[in-house]
Parts: sequence; C-alpha cells; structure tokens
Amino acid sequence: MKKILYIFVAVLLSLNAYASNGKVLVVVSAADHLTLRNGGVVESGYFVSELSETLRQLEANGYEFDIATPKGKTPVIDGFGLQMYFYKASVVSNWPQYALNPKIKAEEERLKDIATATKYFGRLKFANRYANDEVSAFLDDVEYIMEQQQLTEKPLLSLESLTQSKSLEKYDGIYIPGGHAPKIDLLFSEELGSILTYFHETQKPTAIICHAPIVLLTAMEGIYNPFIPLSEEQKNNFIYKGYNITLGNKSEELILENFLYLKGSRLEYYVAEKAREAGLKVSNFRVPSMSQVIEDRELVTGANPSSVYSLADKFIYKLQKRQ
Repeated sequence: MKKILYIFVAVLLSLNAYASNGKVLVVVSAADHLTLRNGGVVESGYFVSELSETLRQLEANGYEFDIATPKGKTPVIDGFGLQMYFYKASVVSNWPQYALNPKIKAEEERLKDIATATKYFGRLKFANRYANDEVSAFLDDVEYIMEQQQLTEKPLLSLESLTQSKSLEKYDGIYIPGGHAPKIDLLFSEELGSILTYFHETQKPTAIICHAPIVLLTAMEGIYNPFIPLSEEQKNNFIYKGYNITLGNKSEELILENFLYLKGSRLEYYVAEKAREAGLKVSNFRVPSMSQVIEDRELVTGANPSSVYSLADKFIYKLQKRQ
C-alpha cells in the first residue's frame, strides 16, 4: 500500500505544465462491454497502459492535450489489461536488462499508468476488476486510495463537439489508445470519421494502437458496418487505402480468447482481417506481445501494449517535425 501511495503522489507532482510546444487531441473509447460471436456480452474497456505512457511523454515534451470521449463519458479501464502478463511482456520488449526479472519494473509501470489516469480522469472506472486475484487485490488498494483522496470524475470533452474544422485547427495531432472498447463505440462514430478525415487532409500526425486502428474505417463513405461487405466504391474512395499499418493480430487474439481474456469464447471478428478487407496493408509479422510500430505518411500505428513506448516516441518526433 505504501508503494502504491508513493507512486501516486510522485506521478501527480511530476506531471506539471511546461511552455507549450503544441496541442494534441486524445480520443478514448467510453465503452464498457464487448459483444461475442455467440451473442453473449462481457465487460470490456480501454487499456490504460496504451494511454498513460503517451500522456506522460507528451507532457514531458511540452505538449498540451485535450481528452475527448463519446458524449464526454468517463472511460472504463479494462482490468484484463492490468494483468502482469501484459506488463511483463512490455518490460521484456522494451527493457532487455529486466528480462530475467521483469516483475518489479512491470509493477512500477502499472502504478504509474493508474496514477496518470487518475490525474486526468479523477475517479477511475474499471471493468473486469476480477480478471484474476492479483488484479483484484491491486484494484482494492487503488479504490481505497481514491476513497481517501475523495476523488470525483473530471469533465471531459465530448467527441460530438469536435466535428467542425474550426474546432480541430488548434490540434497538431491526434492519438487513440486501444483495448477492445473502440470496436464498440468509436468504430460507429460518424464524428470520429470526420475528425480523422480532417487530420488526414491536413497531414497532421495520427497515432493509433492495438485494436484501435480499426477505427480508421470510420473514414469510409457511409457508416461502417463490419458485418456488411464493403462496396468497391467504398474501398476505392477510402482515404487510407494502401496505407501500411499494424494492429492486434489473430494469434494474439487467440491467446486472449483461449487463455487470458474470454476463456474459450470467440470474438465477433478479428480486426486485422477487417482492416485488410478495407484495403489497408496490414503487417503482423512478430512474436506475440512484442513491440511493432509502423509509420506511413501522417499515420503511425502500434501493434499492442508493448508498442506504446516506441509509438509515443515516433508520434512526438512527427509532431516536432511540424514545428
């Protein structure tokens, strides 16, 4: 408990405003469930590891940011993304010196992620808080600290308020974290389609990670539906047609389905397959859970939680090049 409280305080005190080098729009899913192939529904949310590290790096490099969600709702952290499996994989992928004993570094990174989310969202919401006994015990401590600090939810921008170009001109780039949640709300957002089209047309840096690159399909003509075949006209007019990207691959999805997440249940579809159908060039050649980042024109995509460190670096480099 003392270690958790120390990290919370250290992160909250260290993230201070600097002279601004620019401003970034951060779009986060507010979904709290996931529909399965058999029609069942399970809890879901966004992966906080894919958000918090990028926020820290943006602020450390002098960037301000606004966070927007559908209808300004507080987003929901997926407890499955807090499992040590993901954090240890990130440590091994990004800090080889910790490969023989990644646990201490993994715990530190997880604590920093929760503390960062607390700074910007206030009172946090969780799904799958009983992902396993270790996550449950960790979140019990987090809940206790939030109660002691008497935290309340902080207001956020609504995605729907940002569809006009004049509302977007102040932003130098856009970032969208993943988890399965974006498949539920962001993928069907006409507003997000308009926003992404603006960033594409102005060639402003666009960074998206894990399952979230599927939301590129919101920029299709009409409202995208993953269960209806795309017309040739939609494919030909797709503004990201031919872009090279990476995102969660099928082998990683199968691990989630069979061992880590869904315990034998099946997802309605796999994001990599739908991205290819739309005309995106998807690269998934990697060891599962190892970092992979691909850059193509204004777009930078990361494959999984382990990729957030490299993705944030490339995103910030692209932002700095525009200055």
